[in-house]
Amino acid sequence: MLVRKAKIKDLPRVTELAVALLKYHENLDPYFTAAKDVEAVYLKFFKTCIYSPKRLLLVAEENSEIVGYALGESASRPPVFKIRRIGVINDMFVVEKLRKCGIAKIFLEQLFIWFRSKQLDYVQLGVHVRNQTGKKAWAKYGFEDFMSTQRAEIGMVGTRLR
Repeated sequence: MLVRKAKIKDLPRVTELAVALLKYHENLDPYFTAAKDVEAVYLKFFKTCIYSPKRLLLVAEENSEIVGYALGESASRPPVFKIRRIGVINDMFVVEKLRKCGIAKIFLEQLFIWFRSKQLDYVQLGVHVRNQTGKKAWAKYGFEDFMSTQRAEIGMVGTRLR
């Protein structure tokens, strides 16, 4: 198993995996339904990640095939907070047949090395409330709930305000 920084030639496969991750979330909640041009949007975005000093896009290779990817970034919080810069794990995906083989752990180790190199002390990520597998996996690595994000359809809220 090889985990390395992604290259331009990897982006079609990374995009394919990102779409699979998006479809997984869409099955949890239609709010995550992909746009029609999702592949083109992902390709363009991942290309910017490769050249960005604020993002790290990693891939996992098994027998010369990309079987997973992870994306982390250095982000800024509003200036009202003492802790201004944090690490964010945006995505992490491993093909189903290789889950529970330690690839996520290697991704996390590499991301945390990078986060430390940026002098970041905190890392956060998002997990859908219905994603029990994801919540359990992240908890295994020390992540815990600290906020709750809520949403409502404007039409539904509007009717309750009258």
